[in-house]
Amino acid sequence: MNYEQLCYLRTVIPCRDKEIFEAFDKAASLHAMIKAFEAEVRAAWKTFIHEQALKSSSTPAPNQYKKPAFEDFGAARAPEVSNSPQKLDSGLQQTEALPPVKVREPIEYRQNAESDAQSAPPPQNVPQLSAGSPKDHSGHAVSPKESPPSSPPPLSPAIRFSVRNARQNERYDAEIQRDPNVPGLRLLDVTLPEGAALTVDLEHWHITGTPAIAGEFNLGLRYAYADQPAHVSHTAGMPFVINADPKTLWQNIPSDRSAPFWKEDCATSVILGQQAKLIAARKRGRSHAHKGTCCDDDFQLHCDDANGWYLAVVADGAGSAKFSRRGSQVATRAVGSYLKDVFSDERGSKLVEAIEALAEGSRPDATNEDLIRLQQKTRNELFTTIGYAAHHAVRELQNEAKSRSDVISSPKELSTTLLIGLARKVGDKWFCAAYWVGDGAVAVYRRNHSVHLLGSPDSGEFSGQTHFLDATQVSQESLLRRLRFELVEDMTAFLLMTDGVSDPKFRSESAMAEIQDWDRLWDDLETGAHLSSSEEGHEARLLEWLDFWAHGEYDDRTIAIIY
Repeated sequence: MNYEQLCYLRTVIPCRDKEIFEAFDKAASLHAMIKAFEAEVRAAWKTFIHEQALKSSSTPAPNQYKKPAFEDFGAARAPEVSNSPQKLDSGLQQTEALPPVKVREPIEYRQNAESDAQSAPPPQNVPQLSAGSPKDHSGHAVSPKESPPSSPPPLSPAIRFSVRNARQNERYDAEIQRDPNVPGLRLLDVTLPEGAALTVDLEHWHITGTPAIAGEFNLGLRYAYADQPAHVSHTAGMPFVINADPKTLWQNIPSDRSAPFWKEDCATSVILGQQAKLIAARKRGRSHAHKGTCCDDDFQLHCDDANGWYLAVVADGAGSAKFSRRGSQVATRAVGSYLKDVFSDERGSKLVEAIEALAEGSRPDATNEDLIRLQQKTRNELFTTIGYAAHHAVRELQNEAKSRSDVISSPKELSTTLLIGLARKVGDKWFCAAYWVGDGAVAVYRRNHSVHLLGSPDSGEFSGQTHFLDATQVSQESLLRRLRFELVEDMTAFLLMTDGVSDPKFRSESAMAEIQDWDRLWDDLETGAHLSSSEEGHEARLLEWLDFWAHGEYDDRTIAIIY
């Protein structure tokens, strides 16, 4: 099989695997098929040329004679007669007999027209051509007035085209790849899927746009070689995959309102205080939305302008606990109600005195002994306020399990994390304190300057595990270890968040301590929620921001900010 035959077959048979192609060639006897096809084409071509020559003659084609039923010609051969018209001698009588005539065999049509062309009588009055006359593809001379039929374009090697996959709803710009060993290709047209919202730059072989659909397609390409006539073109197919937008694969099934301890799938709150603004939002994660189950997160905000206190509490119910959605709700409400009473009684006043003394004693000329003493006094007051609030939350969880024993079999079914953030303005400074058990993040952030983590995320024995609020986490030792506070010159925001936010935004615990990562988070919040603007609707935009996409991060998300 020669090169042209091979190239032709590859345009007919969509096979690029050499071994498979050779096996098919052997099994189907392609070589014999091609030879038979070529012989048939040549025969048809010669017949066509002969018919064209007959049509161009001024003399009708000679009649075909049938063989007379002579019994015997004898041994002697009849003389040949001229094909030109015979003129009778005027002196002869019409009654005289003509010389015997040799009768030609009838011309029969056969597929192999080569023998026909040799036996057929030449047409009359056809111009005689010299040996140097032009010839057709069969080697026959043609009249100078006739131009030889145009030759079919030379067969070109099959070319394979490819282009990288696209993703639905994402910007796409890719070049169609072709064989670099075949220069001078021109792209004439590309058939794109209907509704794909893509365009083709034929000159630069680029496909661009934002695909609006997904699926597997076979694009039709029409192309040409630079050395071929303008009217000649070739076609090829090119596989093209538009991967589905992962976000579109997630269902958003409303939670069952008849389920025990049902709560809204999302919630927001905003409070405008005299010294600061509080805002919070929680959103059910995609994993829960896909199954139609409830959100396990919860939060509480409280502002006491009379005493200058700002409180934010967030909690993340354990995914393994049957009614953790109720546990997070009970815990955040218990802390909020307890500290609301503290702010307006003697315990709140003592905490204010300790904080103000700390601020006064944090002068550059203060001794280390004085500073340690003031810090210890502040920690003691926090122990009896925030620490007791966490202890109160544990008791409320136990009471809830007892009072709803018909549904809840154990307090562990209410397991939840708990993050408490308390802030107050002291002169020109800000005092921020926290209690943190479980994962998530609590931090005092100052843009482009500093970040102070008020604790560290708890990790369990295995990846994804953490500690939850129970009696062991509110012992004296645990409270003193978990209670943290900072007195800062200024702050951009005091932020608390569950791991549904902290995990995708901070890929490691070390990243959580880097100011650059917090700057990126704050820029993201500003872009999405416009927190610093005077516009209304911050809470709705914050809720929308919580819907950000992060591969593999489909947990419930809650964030609370004092700023």
